[in-house]
Amino acid sequence: KKMKISENGINLIKKWEGLYLHAYYDCVGVITIGYGITNADKSITGTTIKKGMTISKATADKWLRESLDQKYAPKVMKYDSKYHWNQNQFDALVSFCFNIGNIDGLTANGTRSINTIAKKMLEYCKAGGKYVKGLYDRRKDEYNLFCRKPGSKPGSQSAEKKTEDYSMPTIKKGSTGKAVMIWQVII
Repeated sequence: KKMKISENGINLIKKWEGLYLHAYYDCVGVITIGYGITNADKSITGTTIKKGMTISKATADKWLRESLDQKYAPKVMKYDSKYHWNQNQFDALVSFCFNIGNIDGLTANGTRSINTIAKKMLEYCKAGGKYVKGLYDRRKDEYNLFCRKPGSKPGSQSAEKKTEDYSMPTIKKGSTGKAVMIWQVII
């Protein structure tokens, strides 16, 4: 079987990556555009991302979908014969893989149980060795999707306490806008 990421998975990635139609340098200095697309994806985009480059939302959506289908979904499918992923697990892992680059460490190269994989997801919340709340929140979303029974609605498996959502898009070097202004006030 060959799985494809669902709209739930794509929407999760879009939520956490944010959409940038102008090329920018991320927090580690990598030129990026769209929903986190870099020159590591040149074989998919056929384009070299350069400073000053602008793309359309349609192009960003196309590049994301192609990158997920051609590059990240296969990295998750590599372990399907052992784990037999359901759609929610697959979607959560493709999101994780898109953000981290692979799931080899998370699965310990296919030696961990599904329950251990779920628990370990929440540990991948550091950037440059420092805890990042935004990464923890992303991992929590991925964990919740991974653990959700296929066909059930978000939050339907527990009586979740409803709280106000203060999450903001991830900001990166070169980001502008409201989220940057808020962080400037906080810091």
